[in-house]
Amino acid sequence: MKKKVFDVIVIGSGSGLIISSRAIELGLKVAIVEKGKFGGTCLNSGCIPSKMLIHSADIAEIIRNSKIFGVDSKIIGINWNKIQKRVWSTIDKEAKEIEEGNKRLKNVKIYKSQAEFVGDKLIKSGNEIIKGEKIFICAGTRPMIPDIPGLTSVKYYTSDDVMRLEKQPKKIIIVGGGYIAAELGHFFSSLGTKVMMVVRRTLLKNEDEEISEKYTDVALKKYNVLLNANILRVYKKGKNIVMEIEQNKKRKKIIADTLLLASGRIPNTDILAVEKTKVKINKNGFIDVNEYMETNVNGIYAIGDIAGRYMFKHSANLEA
Repeated sequence: MKKKVFDVIVIGSGSGLIISSRAIELGLKVAIVEKGKFGGTCLNSGCIPSKMLIHSADIAEIIRNSKIFGVDSKIIGINWNKIQKRVWSTIDKEAKEIEEGNKRLKNVKIYKSQAEFVGDKLIKSGNEIIKGEKIFICAGTRPMIPDIPGLTSVKYYTSDDVMRLEKQPKKIIIVGGGYIAAELGHFFSSLGTKVMMVVRRTLLKNEDEEISEKYTDVALKKYNVLLNANILRVYKKGKNIVMEIEQNKKRKKIIADTLLLASGRIPNTDILAVEKTKVKINKNGFIDVNEYMETNVNGIYAIGDIAGRYMFKHSANLEA
C-alpha cells in the first residue's frame, strides 16, 4: 500500500486545529484526521452546548426565585424543543463551517475515518496509510462506562448524547458526582426533571474541600442524592429503569425513565492503538509528555485531555 507523506499530521479537530492552522501558515503539508464532527468535545458535546443549555436552566431558576427581589412570577411551561433547537442549530452549524473552512485551505488533506497507528509514525485512516514527520495527538477522551451488572440490557446516556434528548425526562438517575454530573443535574432539575444522583463517595471530590462540602449541602436540598452508594445492578421494568443500590448497609431501589452515566472519562489511546508506537503511556492510559508536550518519541507530541494534565479546553488551547 502506497504511503502519503505529510510534514504534519494532527489527530483530532478540537484544539489540534490551532496546531494545523500554524503549520499551514508556515507552508507545510498538513493532514487532519477526524472521524467525527469538527470542533472537538468542547464544541460538540462539552463546554459550549452545556453552557448554552444551562443558561435556560439559570433563567428558570431566576424566575422561580424572583420573589427574593420583589418580583412575583411563575413558570407556565418549558418548551424543550425550542431549547434544543436554539442550542443545536448553532452548534451543528459551527461544526460544519469549521470543517468546510478547513477543506478550502491549501496544503491540507482531511481524513474522515478513525486514526489508528500501525507504526511509529504511520497512521491508518480508512483504506490509506499516511506518514508524518511530526505527529500531534489531540484525540481527547471519552466517557468511562462503569462495570454495572445489567447495564448492557438497558438504554443509558453519557455526556456525549444526553444533551440531545428529544424529550425531557420526568425522572433521571445520574451516576457520578463530578462537575459533569453537577452541571447536568442542575440543567435537568431547574427545568423540572426529578434528579437522583448516585455517588460512590462524595460530590465534587476533586475540588477544594470547602467547595465540595458547600455544593453537597446545596445538592442535598435540591436532589435525591445517595452518597457512599454501591450500585448492585440495573434492569428494565416497562418503560423505566430500576437501579438497586446498597447504602449504609441497606439495599434500596430507585426508578427513573432515563439513566445518565457521568462517572469519569478515559483516554482514547486504545482506540488509536498507540501501543503500536514506542510512545509511553501511563498506567491510566494517558500519554506521557514533557513540559513542551513532547512524547518520548522525537517528532510526536500530545496535547489536551489525552495527555491527562488539566483536561480543560483552555489548557488544551494553551498546550497547542
